[in-house]
Amino acid sequence: MLTVIWRIMRKEVLQATRDRRMLGIIFIAPILQTVLFGYAVSLDLKHQPTVIADLDHTPTSRTLAELLRHHDGLSVVGSVDSHRAAEQAVLDGQAAVALLLPRGLEHDMELGQAELLLVLDGSDSNTALRAGQETSQILNYRAIGLQQAKVRELLAARGLAADRLLPELAIEGRAWFNPALRSALYFVPAVFALVLMVITMLLTSMGLTREREIGTLEQIMVTPVRPLELMVGKTLPFAVLGLVDVGVIIAVAAVLFGVPVHGSLLALYFATLLFLMTTLGLGLFISTISATQQQAMMTAFFFILPALMLSGYVFPIANMPEPVQWLTTLNPLRYYIELTRGIMVKGATLTELWRSVAGLFGLGTLVLLGAAARFHKRVT
Repeated sequence: MLTVIWRIMRKEVLQATRDRRMLGIIFIAPILQTVLFGYAVSLDLKHQPTVIADLDHTPTSRTLAELLRHHDGLSVVGSVDSHRAAEQAVLDGQAAVALLLPRGLEHDMELGQAELLLVLDGSDSNTALRAGQETSQILNYRAIGLQQAKVRELLAARGLAADRLLPELAIEGRAWFNPALRSALYFVPAVFALVLMVITMLLTSMGLTREREIGTLEQIMVTPVRPLELMVGKTLPFAVLGLVDVGVIIAVAAVLFGVPVHGSLLALYFATLLFLMTTLGLGLFISTISATQQQAMMTAFFFILPALMLSGYVFPIANMPEPVQWLTTLNPLRYYIELTRGIMVKGATLTELWRSVAGLFGLGTLVLLGAAARFHKRVT
């Protein structure tokens, strides 16, 4: 049995290495996708075009405007002389943020009733939310400081102890596991989970349908090869290639994006083996319902897109409706992303992540056994 499996595996490896397109899918595509997603997919606020309408022309208004000029997430592209011009800049797409400083701002701040207007481009809701939060926080903090300075001057002029009457609250924030709050540490561990799913599922489903498409599957079946030997010999090389891809992607993530593996590499590879049970099982299932490689590819993407959207890759699962949250428990990509983020970023152990391990093992077992049963029935 082992001899037959080894020969089938050898045939698969030789067939893959002789096909340049297949080599590109196996080795080049994962690296390119990791680099592309790592650089392109980001929630960091960077250089958002901003316009400022300062109608007050006082030291206070100039101070507030200068704060935005020195903020890394914003890039002031111009100053306008009216509220309408600032709003038009957002409407025309020339700016994503517009700060409107009305006349009498400094006087109103001294009275404690100043109002500013911040216009945001809501067509990109995530960026608008981040820009609005950070800009409001900066301006509020500075405005409070200016007001306190004014009050201290008045109290000092009357000979009162200003420091006792105006205590300040110092807040120190600490972001564990990702102190700089870099998006790469959040997205890259999930990116290689997605890449691994795409590569192994596609290779498995297309490898088997290729045999059927060119007529060699029937030739194999007339030989004394049992369905189990054929299934193992066909899928095991792709499992090994998946593990190799994981090592390559981890190295790329560490070198290009500074994403370390704080946890155990053995734990990460064990989680990968559990995940490969589901991707290989889905690949087997797709191969039994597809007659051509094109059908296999289209069917694979039919599974991949819902799995991506319901995995927590971009959108938190807690924000989804409750029925959809229950549906995500059937998504192996969700559990694997939780494991990769937990092991790589937090340094968690498999014991601490036992719920994800149990969910992935259960789904992997069911999918692989079900796909193997259907494959056995199809080829016999």
